[in-house]
Parts: sequence; structure tokens; C-alpha cells
Amino acid sequence: MQLPKLEDLVVDTGKLAVLPATVVDLLRLLSDPLASAGQVQKVLDRDPAMTSNVLKISNSAFYGVRREIASVRDALVMLGNRRTATLGLATAMVPILRRDLKGYGMTRDQFWNHSLLTASASSEAARHLGMGPLQCEAFTAGLIHDIGLLVLNPVLADLGFTGEVRDPGTEIQALGFSHCQAGSLLAAQWGFPQILIDPIGAHHDGPKDLPVEGVVRAVVAGNLLAEAATLEPEDTRLDELVKDLVILGLPADLVDDLRLDLAENMGEICGAAASLAPARS
Repeated sequence: MQLPKLEDLVVDTGKLAVLPATVVDLLRLLSDPLASAGQVQKVLDRDPAMTSNVLKISNSAFYGVRREIASVRDALVMLGNRRTATLGLATAMVPILRRDLKGYGMTRDQFWNHSLLTASASSEAARHLGMGPLQCEAFTAGLIHDIGLLVLNPVLADLGFTGEVRDPGTEIQALGFSHCQAGSLLAAQWGFPQILIDPIGAHHDGPKDLPVEGVVRAVVAGNLLAEAATLEPEDTRLDELVKDLVILGLPADLVDDLRLDLAENMGEICGAAASLAPARS
């Protein structure tokens, strides 16, 4: 079969995976440095499902606030306008990210759970890498880091791929481009801010090539931590993951603690994933 162009695949995916109106509104607010708490609350208040999801995630163990957030107003006070808007954007992506990926051999729950586990790990990585103010952006970027899989999935399925393979090298060999490239183009088409586009395109980059600071670094670390959390201690891949995480700036003993914490909280993370209701468009 003749392979399609990446740009055409991205356009087609954007037409099929239409962003909810709430996401469009939140993207507009995130691009406006003068956006007020009242404007953010107005968007969330008109969508009870999104509000419920924001409160569930912000109060869960893997997001890690110190006291209960009981309302949107609490979230705005404790997290700030931009962080609350970014978290709302993340929860509104539920219907986009909960899809079966036949070409990758992933069910919708596997895809969503991996996305949410990486989001949690990216937030923790940001905190331990000295990027506390960017934890919410790291969470959201971690959540959407694999949206390029949505773009490539139909073509890989047509080519007979059915295994859970997300290796950019394999994708480039088969198609000429990777899900990292596809995801960053899709995010740009949707109007996502650059702080979220960059990690999508670079989340499989080698740690030695990354900038010292930034959400990209947190998401690369989060992606590695999420993979490490699913491995058994005797798995030989674990040593390589730990080495890369140390290069990224996380001490080996901290990596082990974070990996174990993520593994222990995986049940709660998956439970939270299952309980999130789709936001209305």
C-alpha cells in the first residue's frame, strides 16, 4: 500500500478527534496571561463533569495536594488560575485519549492508564527536579505525550501491526515518521501552547540531549518512571532506565522510591482513570 503523508494523517485525525468546546476555551485562556480566576471558573462551572474530574485528580494521591480541594474556588486559590485551567484541559482530554489502538495492541483502558501514570510520574519528576511551579504543566504534558499514537494507529493496523510497540525507530522504519513527530503536529493543529507541544515531540529523546530545565525534561523522566513502575525488580531493562533517570538529575535511591510509589499507587491511578466522566462538548 502507498504510505500516506504525515500531514494528511494529522489533518484526518484532527477531524475525527474533535476537541471538546471546553478544551478550546481553556486553550484560549491559557494563551492569555491576563486571564482571570473568574474566567476559568466560568468555563469549569458550565461543565459539571469537568469540574468533578478536576476535583478527583487534584485530590488524588498521585497529584499530591496537602489538603482537600472541595470546589473550583478552592482549586483556584490553592493551585492558581493557570494550573487549574491546565488541569481542566487535562481532564477534558478523557474522550480523546480513551480509544482502542489496534495497531499498537492496546485497549482504551491500557492507553488511558499509561497516559495517566505518565502524567503522575511527570508531575513528581518536575517536583524533584526543582520545577515545582510547573508540576501541573508537566502533569498535562505527560497525559497527552502519546497522542501521536492516535495519528499512526490506523495506518499501522492496516499494515498488520498488532503489538504494543511504541518505539519511534520501528515507526520510522515502517512509515517514515514517528508518533512523537505526529503528536507534536497534532497538538500544534489543535492550538496547544508550546510548553505542551515540545514534550510530545521529545519524550523519547535521549536524556543527554535534553535541556537542563523545562517540562520536556520532566516528561522524559516521567515516561521512563512510568515504564519502570511496571517492571519487576529482576527485569534487566530496569538498570538502563535508572541510569537514564540519574542522567536526567534524579538520584538512584530517589528513582527507586518513586518507582515503588508509582507501582503501589497504580491501583488508585487506574481507579481514578476509570472514574473520570467524559466532559461534554
